[in-house]
Amino acid sequence: MRNKKILVISLSGIGNTILFTPFLNSLRENYPQTEIDFLTLNQGMADVVSGSNLVDNIFVLSKKPFRILKTIWRLRKKHYDYSVTAFPSNKWQFNMLAFLIGAKNRITHKYKCCRLRTLSFLQNKKIPAIEGIHDVEQNMNLLKVFGINPENEERKLTFSISEEDKKFAEDFLRQNCLENKFLVGIHPGCNKDNKYRRWPKEYFVKLINYLTEKEKNSLLFFGPDEVEEVIWIHNNINDKSKVFLIGEKNLKNVGALIAKCKVFISTDSGLGHGATALRIPTLAIFGPAQVLRTSPYGKYGHYISLNLPCSPCLKYPFHSTSSKIKCNRNFECLRNIKVEDVINKINEILK
Repeated sequence: MRNKKILVISLSGIGNTILFTPFLNSLRENYPQTEIDFLTLNQGMADVVSGSNLVDNIFVLSKKPFRILKTIWRLRKKHYDYSVTAFPSNKWQFNMLAFLIGAKNRITHKYKCCRLRTLSFLQNKKIPAIEGIHDVEQNMNLLKVFGINPENEERKLTFSISEEDKKFAEDFLRQNCLENKFLVGIHPGCNKDNKYRRWPKEYFVKLINYLTEKEKNSLLFFGPDEVEEVIWIHNNINDKSKVFLIGEKNLKNVGALIAKCKVFISTDSGLGHGATALRIPTLAIFGPAQVLRTSPYGKYGHYISLNLPCSPCLKYPFHSTSSKIKCNRNFECLRNIKVEDVINKINEILK
């Protein structure tokens, strides 16, 4: 493998990229001299591994068709021996991309659903996707193609932050008189296409009011898709002096601030996985999504969910190629998770 070239492809989101890093860690540790390149969809996903030793070169796809074609052509000229597409990958766009880049061995998962529609026949090395196991384990199973037994490998999550990022966080705490304070990180949102994952905003208000009464300071994280909701939450909090809005766009700076928290509370979102990778006790509030697939991973990861007769209603990637859902029950799976339940779970985590 020393002279081989590998392209790893992660396109599904920041959280999915973090859940792919145990695979990358194992691949790098077993083949330290192999050139490993990384292709992703945006800078946020790239930031997960940039500055680490996991990959040698990072390529980010543009949103402009001409630049996408230019990147594909550039990668095609590198004549990769292997390309590996991270789980979940049951989409025709992912399979077409790997085919056009043209690695000799194109590795992905094999799904029972929609094989013709997703153009999965364009990939030539497939590991069966197993329903009911975590995404980390799905990705680790891809190591078998490289002669690595996943059972013998450590599941090490990575979210790389630099000394400069850490200094940013320290400066922020000093400027806001938060040094040595008990900080709770809260991410109440997710991207706009997955709003069904959000716990009701009025519940977050009650939770933050409780934390404030207990003399705990909250860092309220949000991105461009969540501005309106987070501003509403902030406007309805009783004591705003202990709540700090974090709309920082630099993901590594965000990670450095998360690393200063005692506990992190989130929806089913990428920042929750980031907190777990940073070894911060994390509680994710789950609704329609598949808990067995994407709950925070490892000993720092915790979740709360309700197992209703209709759960989970998110069928991707095993029974659908779409991550959209339809709910006829007004998202009872989230609305019936009470603030008291979350508080009790937080107290249990912090014991």
